[in-house]
Amino acid sequence: MKYDIESIMNRKKTVQRIRIVLIVIFIIILYNVILVGISSIDNEESLNLFGYQAYIITSNSMEPEINNGDVVIVRQCKEEDLNINDIITFDKDGRINTHRITNIINEEGKVKYITKGDNNSIEDQEKIEFSNIKGKMTIKIPYLGNVIMFLQNQMIILIIVLILLLLLLYKVIIDERKENRRRKREIEKEKNR
Repeated sequence: MKYDIESIMNRKKTVQRIRIVLIVIFIIILYNVILVGISSIDNEESLNLFGYQAYIITSNSMEPEINNGDVVIVRQCKEEDLNINDIITFDKDGRINTHRITNIINEEGKVKYITKGDNNSIEDQEKIEFSNIKGKMTIKIPYLGNVIMFLQNQMIILIIVLILLLLLLYKVIIDERKENRRRKREIEKEKNR
């Protein structure tokens, strides 16, 4: 391996090209991961990961416990794990809701759940069966839903990714210049000896 200025510069250019290609590949992968993540936190078809699902809250019915724009993570559970005061996410007539269980009754040989939003003055009219329940809330992440809804605009994501790419490229160029200056100083020292 040669250690003259020309060979060092050629190796540096090759390394820089490889870095740029890797950064571009990373940005493309990151962009796709963000898109998959956003599409998976859709209230209609949520991604089920190890029994956990995420839902964006789009109403004020559970305030102050859960606010509009929060994300709730629910875990699939067994019927015997459900109790009064548990917060559940359920599908009723194609609409996803997150409310609190206020009562559990046995009606016509089936267990049914009466639910109510904390901010609502009356209980939900329809009783929920276990088959409608997506899961029991385990975690609430404040404001994340607002961020996700903001990022659903693909143009905004593209702009953010491009800004990140430009920042990374700028950092690579600055690092490369510093390294070149250091190498040149080393070569100069070798020549002066």
